[in-house]
Amino acid sequence: MIRLHASLLGPFACHTPDGQALVFPTRKVEALLAYLVASPSRRETRERLAGLLWDDMAESRARANLRQALSRLRHALPPAVRDGLIIGAREVAVEPQAFEVDLETFERRVADGTPETLERALAQYRGPFLEGMADCGEAYEAWLVAQRCRLEEQLQQLMRRLLDHYVITGAIDPGIQLALRLLADDPLDEGVLRVLMRLYLYQDRIGSALAQYRRFGERLAAELGAQPASQTERLRQELLALLPGDAADLAWESDDLPERPEVIEAAAATRRWRRGEPSGLPALAVLALEPAEEGVRHLGEGLAEDIATELGRFRELEVIAPASALAYRHSGASRERIGRELGVDYLLDGRLRGFGEGLRLTARLLATEGGRQVWAERYDCRRDELFAVQDEIVAQLVGRLVGRIEDDRLTRTRRIPPRDWRAYDLWLRGWHALRHPDLPAIQEARRCFRQALARDPRFARAYVGLALAHLDEWACYAWQHWVFLQDEALALGRRAVALDEHDHRAHCMLGLAELYARRYEAADRELTLALALNPNDADVLAHAAFALALIGDPERGVEAARKALRLAPYRPEWYAGMAGIAFFSARRYGEAINTLATAPQAFCNTPAFLAAAHAHLGQLEQGRHHRDTVYRHYHYQLARGTFPTHIGCLEWLAALDPYRRDADAEHYLEGLRRAGFD
Repeated sequence: MIRLHASLLGPFACHTPDGQALVFPTRKVEALLAYLVASPSRRETRERLAGLLWDDMAESRARANLRQALSRLRHALPPAVRDGLIIGAREVAVEPQAFEVDLETFERRVADGTPETLERALAQYRGPFLEGMADCGEAYEAWLVAQRCRLEEQLQQLMRRLLDHYVITGAIDPGIQLALRLLADDPLDEGVLRVLMRLYLYQDRIGSALAQYRRFGERLAAELGAQPASQTERLRQELLALLPGDAADLAWESDDLPERPEVIEAAAATRRWRRGEPSGLPALAVLALEPAEEGVRHLGEGLAEDIATELGRFRELEVIAPASALAYRHSGASRERIGRELGVDYLLDGRLRGFGEGLRLTARLLATEGGRQVWAERYDCRRDELFAVQDEIVAQLVGRLVGRIEDDRLTRTRRIPPRDWRAYDLWLRGWHALRHPDLPAIQEARRCFRQALARDPRFARAYVGLALAHLDEWACYAWQHWVFLQDEALALGRRAVALDEHDHRAHCMLGLAELYARRYEAADRELTLALALNPNDADVLAHAAFALALIGDPERGVEAARKALRLAPYRPEWYAGMAGIAFFSARRYGEAINTLATAPQAFCNTPAFLAAAHAHLGQLEQGRHHRDTVYRHYHYQLARGTFPTHIGCLEWLAALDPYRRDADAEHYLEGLRRAGFD
C-alpha cells in the first residue's frame, strides 16, 4: 500500500508519494476525507458523519448522501490505497498507514518541543486549518472554527517558545523575524513589542524600534483609548537618548538585507550541514540537571555547564557547547531525539535536589542509540563540596568514554574552584545574565561578578566574567574601536590569568585584549594556550577563529570556526560574525557568505564582510544592501560624535578589525572598494 500525504494546514490538498495531486469530485467529498484523517482515531460513526455534513437534511437523505460521497471518495483514491478506506455498516475509518497527515506531524513536533522540531512545525504551518473549506454545513463549520482556534493557540505558544529560545541564545535576526510575525497576529501584544524593540537596539536600529513603538501607540489609543505601559515608555526614552543627530538620520535605516526573511531556514540548514561533519571522536552533550525545586534551577544549569567545560579539557572527546545543550531543558522529546539533533553519541543528564546546606545529585550517562544507560551514580554533599563531586563525575565519564587517563591529566589543568560556594552562586547568576542581549543584563552580570569577588577576591572566573561583560558591551553597543583598548580590559585578563593559569577563558579574554592593543605575538600566545587548555569550548573557539585570522593565521582560524559551529548548533549571532571573518580572511568567500547569511548584522561590520566577499566573487549587486547598511552604522556613529568627523568609513572599518599583515588588510580593503566603499 502506498502512503498518501494529506495537507490540512492551509488549503486542503492530497498528494501521492511522487507529488501528484489528487482531484476529488465535490467539496463535500474533500471535507469528508479531511475530517476522517484529522480525527485522532481516524474513524467516525456514519451517524456523526451524516449529521456533520448534511445537518440541514432529513436523516435518511443525509445517510444516502453519505453513501454516495463515500463511493465517490473511494473511486477518487488510487487503487493501491482504496483498501485503506474502511467502510463498515456503522463506522467509517481510514488506515493510519494509508495517510501521512501534516496536522499529526505538526502536533507531534510541538509536543517534542525541541528548537529544531519547533522550527520545523512553524515552517509546516502553511495557513489556517483547512483554509478556504466552505459550504459544508453549519455543523462542519462549527467543527472547523473550533479546530482553527485550537491550532492558532498552539501556533502562538510555539512562536513564543521559539522567541524565548532565540532571545536566550542571542539569535537576534531570527528573533526579530518571529517577533514581527507575532505582532502581525496580535498588534497590541506589548510584551512582544518590548522584546522586538530591544532586539532592534542590539542592532543599533533605533529608527526601526521607534517606528514599531509609534505604530503600537497609535493603534492602542485608537482601539482601547490607552497609553503604553510605563516600562515600554522607559524603553522608548532609552532609545531616544541614543538617537543620533536629528530625525533625518533615520532615513539610513532602510536596510532591507536580502538574507533577513530566510535567516531561520538558513540557520537550520547550517546546523544540518555542520552536524554532518563528524570528527571520529566520542561526542557528548551535558543536559541541565533537572531541579527538584525552583530554588536550585540556576545551580542545576550551572553545574551542567561546569561539567561540560571540564570534560572539554580532553581532546579525546568532543563536547557540545553548554548553551546549546541547555536549549533542551524544557523539551519533552526523548533522549534519543535530543542526541540525534545535537549530533552526539552520549548524553549526560541528572537531577538536583536541595535540602538546607546539602544537595543530592543523581547523574546518568546514556547512549543516544537506543537510550541505553551506560553509567549512573548518586551523590550527597554539602554545597561547598560540589566541586569535588564535579571532579568525580568528570573522572568517571572520561574513564568510560576514553579509557584510562593518567591521574595527573585529570588534575593538572583543572581550574581553581572558589573558596566560598556563595561566590560561585553569584558567578553563575552573572554568567546566566550575560546570555541576554541587552544592557540591563550586562549591568546585572557586572553586579554579580563584583559581589562574587567581594566574597572571594581570588576567584579568577569572576574577573573573566567582568572582562567578557566589557567585551559584550563594546561588541554589541559601542562599536568604536578604541573602547576595548581601555586599560581595564587588559588588567582584568591579566589578573584572571595570574590567579588561575589553567583557566582557558582567562587566557582567551587576555588574548583578545592583547590583539586590540596590537600586541599580536602576546595575543597569539594567549589564544594558543586557551585552545590547548580546552579544545572544546565553543565560545573560545569562536573568539579564536576571528582573532587568529587577524593575527595572520587564517587557516587555524578556519579550523577553530568550523569546530565552534559544529559544537554550538544553537548559538548567539556573534559566532557567525566571527567565523565569517575567518572564512573571508582565508579567501573562502562562499563559506563566509553562507555563514554570515545566518546573522547578517551580527556586528556593525558583518555587512561589510558580506559586501566584500560578494565583491571578490564579482557579485556586486548582491552586496549593495550590505554596503548601505554599513554606511548607516557609520553615519549613526558619526552623528553621535563617537569618533572625529575626519575619519572615513574605510578607515573606521579597518580600525574595527586590525589585521597584522598588510596583505590581509589590503585584501579586505580591496573587497570593500570593489563593493563601492570610499
